[in-house]
Amino acid sequence: MGSALRHTAPWRSIPDMLRDNCARHADALAVVDGATALTYGELWQYSDDWLALLAARDVGPGVRVCIWSHNSWQWIVAATAVWRLGATLVPISSRLKALDARAIIDKSRARVLLATADCGGTDLPGLLLAEFGAGEDHPVAGLPTLASIVSLDEQPAPMSSTAGAAGGQEAAFSGEEIAEILFTSGTTGEPKGVMLNHRQVLQAYWDWSDQGGLRAGDRFLVVPPFSHGFGINAGILACLMRGMTHVVVGFFDPGRTLELVAAHGITVMSGAPALFSRLCESAGAGASSPLASVRVVYVGAAHVAPALIEALRDVHGIDRVINAYGLIEGCVVSMTRADDPVVRIASSVGRALPGVEVAICDEQGTALPPGRQGEIRVRGYGVMQGYLEAPHLTREALTEDGWLRTGDAGVLDSDAYLSIVGRLKEMYITNGFNVYPAEIEDYLLQHPAVHAVAVVGVADSARGEAGVAFAVGETRCESSDPLAWLREKIASYKVPARLEWVEALPLNDNGKVRKDVLAQWASQQDSKRMGSEV
Repeated sequence: MGSALRHTAPWRSIPDMLRDNCARHADALAVVDGATALTYGELWQYSDDWLALLAARDVGPGVRVCIWSHNSWQWIVAATAVWRLGATLVPISSRLKALDARAIIDKSRARVLLATADCGGTDLPGLLLAEFGAGEDHPVAGLPTLASIVSLDEQPAPMSSTAGAAGGQEAAFSGEEIAEILFTSGTTGEPKGVMLNHRQVLQAYWDWSDQGGLRAGDRFLVVPPFSHGFGINAGILACLMRGMTHVVVGFFDPGRTLELVAAHGITVMSGAPALFSRLCESAGAGASSPLASVRVVYVGAAHVAPALIEALRDVHGIDRVINAYGLIEGCVVSMTRADDPVVRIASSVGRALPGVEVAICDEQGTALPPGRQGEIRVRGYGVMQGYLEAPHLTREALTEDGWLRTGDAGVLDSDAYLSIVGRLKEMYITNGFNVYPAEIEDYLLQHPAVHAVAVVGVADSARGEAGVAFAVGETRCESSDPLAWLREKIASYKVPARLEWVEALPLNDNGKVRKDVLAQWASQQDSKRMGSEV
């Protein structure tokens, strides 16, 4: 299904946008990180300093630069310099260890690594050197393209007056140059580098921020890590595009996050439902709530508990709660709209953005009618340029006519609203029937005792595979048992074999549930049960 014509982003490249907005909003606050506060004018000046430092290390058009750090103001400033030089930014998650970081540096053939020696007390460059040692002609053994490691902990010394022509080192852009390579792991665990150009990330997050009604003067608390596509694009770039103030969260903690919201009068937030559930549990209500200043919330998930949306709107007074769907390979795909009711926001990820097409297809690639489940396919300006140096993987992901095979299962309704059924690869088979965990989670979230839930499929001798639900909530709730209640709602084969109550679901650094960890928990519990029966 297609959508209406979009409003074209007013710049063709990220440097064009930076130059324009740093001049337009020169005196406005751009970044706040603890005691550090930079106006847009100061951000540009500091970017000049990083630009000179990187240019002296032969960073220029097409050169790849890795950033390995937690969220910080230095991350933002250094990234702007990388983009202005025409180089390609390659983020590395601060949670990765030496082996994974080395794999990304090696696969991207990065020339420079910008890294922090104080990531929550961990010396990230030190991890590499301790694991692999120094090379003869380069900083780390086994990384021949890596010419230097630069500390991200301090701002470079200001340029001398004779170096004032740093702006002349900036590249000229068409917008088709690769702006970033974002690594994502497939089911094999092999990192795949998704290549995105300047034009498409600018347009995608111009549309994303436009649908959210974001504007200059908004104060955006960016919780997702900058190493993830959402953090770097919906965080760093969206703030800079719209002239907003970016309030940095280095490490997520519910109490500290609420303090930042109250201290800075935050108006925009984004994150996974589990993150907002934790914030709502810690916050008060009404005018006394630390969330009282928030105007817009983005909750990206296949399904969101209606009670959470109602709490954000009615208890905490947030005007607009938005659900959206996107993926690294396709940028932003769909979003709910301002006038959508709670049920639509809870059960769907909205309609396609302008300029984006969404289709539901069967295994042969034939488009299915509304109401039929199948694979979600996406076509439009946000679809990646391909996987880095992996043409076979690119051919598997992209059809000849430009459709991206997302690997997600979904359904479109008659109004072209998209609902996510689940990952095709998370699907499990019980007694010959296909079961999608996201569908089961959606139902369980409607039970009053369940606040958060995740379902995984595990091996079962009688049924082939069976579902195990892990839930956070009121274990002593007077309402009926969730699984007994669920049997009255859906086909019996879809009902999980058991439900385990847990204090919290394991989350990754982007706030999403670690289903691999849950599968391990389920297997361990099965082993214990078998042992007790012997």
